[in-house]
Amino acid sequence: MTDKTQQFLSGKTAIAVIVIVVALAAIFIAAPFFTAGSTHQTLPAVSATLAPTEGQVTLPAPDHTTGGTLDYALEHRRSSRAYLNESISIGNLSLILWSAQGITDTASGKRTAPSAMHTYPLTLYVAVSNVTGVSPGVYTYVPETNSLSRYLDAAGRDRVLSAIGQQQARSAPVTIIVSGNTTVFRERMSSDDVLRNLCLEAGHVAQNILLMETSRGMAGVPFTGFNATAVDEQLGLSGNNHVVYAVTAAYPADQ
Repeated sequence: MTDKTQQFLSGKTAIAVIVIVVALAAIFIAAPFFTAGSTHQTLPAVSATLAPTEGQVTLPAPDHTTGGTLDYALEHRRSSRAYLNESISIGNLSLILWSAQGITDTASGKRTAPSAMHTYPLTLYVAVSNVTGVSPGVYTYVPETNSLSRYLDAAGRDRVLSAIGQQQARSAPVTIIVSGNTTVFRERMSSDDVLRNLCLEAGHVAQNILLMETSRGMAGVPFTGFNATAVDEQLGLSGNNHVVYAVTAAYPADQ
């Protein structure tokens, strides 16, 4: 190899090294700007577990192919106030609420529980603490679509359960609070009969709930004995709407 060739190669090597150094320096200097730009353009990662219940929650269609018979439920129904720390499936919650106020004839609007003069004055407020696929909070049951409508968040549920002030409500995965609207009855009957009929209808609903729970290996207890006015306040009820009853739903620890 001639001296001229060696000099030429040495020159090319030096130039290549300079080019590489300059390129690396440029990348190093520009890196913060690219990083800042990418931060603004990168979309936030979407969680694989989205909040399952925001707004309206469609419940699965009631599955009537499982569970015990009516005879079994009548024989084995027991009130229970001590519960296992076990969640209720959304399917079982659907069955329980359907048994309470589900529509069984879409043409007439008739439901699972009887109602005087076809008025259906009751609303179910469902305080959810531990249901698979349903975020904690308070929901209203919508019979027409077999769905839940979010009413209060978890903090609101805590205030409602605190106003109830009974241990079984605080420990149950679900507490169903039954309220009644007196307006429809006041238009059709004497004032002495209004509260009586609301309480009777709440009793029909509670028995349906308890029998459905028993048929699925669950249990609960219907109860009053709480400050209904305080619960009304936490639910934002006033005027002709008032809480009259409550029922828990859980897996019993004492049976």
